[in-house]
Parts: sequence; structure tokens; C-alpha cells
Amino acid sequence: MAQLARKAANMAKHALWSIIGSFLGKKKPSPLPIDFLSLSSVLVIRHDRLGDVILSTPVYECIKKSFPHLRVSVVVNCSNLPILSDNPNVDEIIPYDQKKLGTLIKQLRSNEFDIVFTLNKKFSAIASLLALVSKAKHKVSYAHDETAWLYDIRLPIDNQARHESLNNLELINYTGLTKTSKSPRVYFDNDEEKKITTLLKTLRTNPERPLVLIKPGTRIAKWGWETKNFRIVADKLSSSKKAEVLLICGPGEEPLINRINDRANQKINQLPILSIKELALVIKKSDLLFCNHTGIMHFASAFQTPVVVIFKHGESKRWGPINTPNVLLEEKGSDRLSPEIVLDKINKLLTNISDHKTI
Repeated sequence: MAQLARKAANMAKHALWSIIGSFLGKKKPSPLPIDFLSLSSVLVIRHDRLGDVILSTPVYECIKKSFPHLRVSVVVNCSNLPILSDNPNVDEIIPYDQKKLGTLIKQLRSNEFDIVFTLNKKFSAIASLLALVSKAKHKVSYAHDETAWLYDIRLPIDNQARHESLNNLELINYTGLTKTSKSPRVYFDNDEEKKITTLLKTLRTNPERPLVLIKPGTRIAKWGWETKNFRIVADKLSSSKKAEVLLICGPGEEPLINRINDRANQKINQLPILSIKELALVIKKSDLLFCNHTGIMHFASAFQTPVVVIFKHGESKRWGPINTPNVLLEEKGSDRLSPEIVLDKINKLLTNISDHKTI
């Protein structure tokens, strides 16, 4: 029932924006490339999930490398604000909170941006609304039928399978920004480094072994590999002494982690519940991450941490790891992927690690 309600709401949004467009017609396109030297401020809208924000970080580096004088502001969901803290390519982080939409609209209207980028390749009513109220001289987006009246720079949508980070850069390059960096990046301060280094020294009992992080939890249960399979992998990897394993426990995942340890042959240490930025730093300091297709997977790409990931949903070519050693295992519509296959893939990646990270 809830799924039908969401589908109906989405259809209503599309219809409303299309109706507006039928009255206003298409916006006159701006000549390309854009003269960025005549501009002073850029707004980038990436208000959605964790993975989207991580994969958008090359965009800000591209802008700053191409034109360092530009002031870069980014709209992100409140929960993802820490991902962009300490990022030298971002001058202002603007929080998106659906409950405080009026405050956000006032802030965007007062900033007088010169150009706004909406990164969503799939039409987003919220992102388009924020672009509209920004009153930016130039508005850049993919060419969605619903917003032909809103954006003056519209990149045609093709059907080519392309990684999301490359989709973002394609949109930026279309306007004349050509200096690119494909790798996502997350930055940390000294206090964060000291805290996580101390935590890992406390938790680890075999620091001479490679550190493998395992996260069995996922946002939606049906998108996750079976818990018992994660237990088998963690148990066998630990008992083999080829690696030291730490379980990642997300908020509300304590019962799941407890079930794994209750049935494991030996207790497997777990990380305490960390902030998203702290968890990112742990992934940076680890030798391998094993998880479901979930947002934290993209931290592995940011730090070139090897990753084994199970895809039970989504477009793997668009949302898989990038620029890091990885094994992507698709298990869609079945539960036939065995722990033995996963263990073999993990061991092969670990074998290729010439010098594991030390804390």
C-alpha cells in the first residue's frame, strides 16, 4: 500500500511539473562554454543519500581546479554534512532539512548565485525547486522533459551505462569545466585522526594481520545478504588467522551483530557505533571492506581501500566501486551466493596486498 502511495505521489509530481512547462514553454539555451571568469559563485545541489554525496566530491575539485576564484556552495542532507567538512574545495555547506524548507529557500534566494548545478540524472522535484528559488543566472541539469522551462543548460540523457561519478563529471564538463578528478575524496582533521587511531589500537588484538571490516547490515533488509552467511565468512576468516576482523555496527543494528556473535565459534570484535565521518576514517585505515551494496561502500573508493561488495539491487555499473581494487558479486532474485565463494574472493584480494596498513 505504501509503495502504491509513493508511486502515485511521484506521478503527481511529474504531472505538475509538466503542466507548468506546458504554459511556460522551453527556456532559451545559453551559449556554451560558459564564461566562468565572469562568474563568482556556484551552487551544487546533491541533497540525497550518503553514496550520492561521496560520489559528488570530484565535482567540487573539478570546479576549484578549473577556476579557483569561484565560491562553491553545496546543498546536502543534514545527515551528510560531515562528509564535506574540511573539504578544501567547498566554501559553504548548506543543510537540507525537509522540515525547514522555508529557511533553506530564504538562504538560497539571498545568496544570489551565478550558476547552479543539479546533479540528479533522474528527475528530482526537490532539486529542481531548489534550483528555481536560487535565482541563479545559469541553471544546469540533465534534459528532463519536466524542466525544459527551468534550465537554460540541459545535457541530453543517453542510455550508456556509466558510473555515477562520471555522470556528474559529464554534466560539469558540458559547461566548459574540463579539469577533472575521478576519485571521490573525504578529508579529516587532526582530532579525528587521533581519536580513530586510538580506538583501533584499543580494539585490535592482532595488529600484525590485515584488518578486514565487515558490515552485514543494510538500510532495507531484502537488499542484504543473509546474516548467517556474513557470520560464516567472519568466523572462517578470523579462525584462519589470515586477517583480523571487526564488525561494523550501524545505528539500530545491535541485535543483528549480537546474533552473529551468539552463533560464532569465537567472539568477533565490533566497532562501537560511530559517526559517519569516524566510520569513513576507520575504512581508510583498514585493508579491506566487505559489505552489501550500501552507502559506506563508496568510502572504499575514496581511500582506495579494497572492497568486496554484494549487489542484490541497483545498477552495478552505475553504483559499484571505482578506482580501487574490488570484487562485485551480484545476487539478484536468488540466494545462491555461497560464503565459500565470498571467502575465496576476499582471500585473493588480501593476497594482493603487498603491505597492509598499520595503526
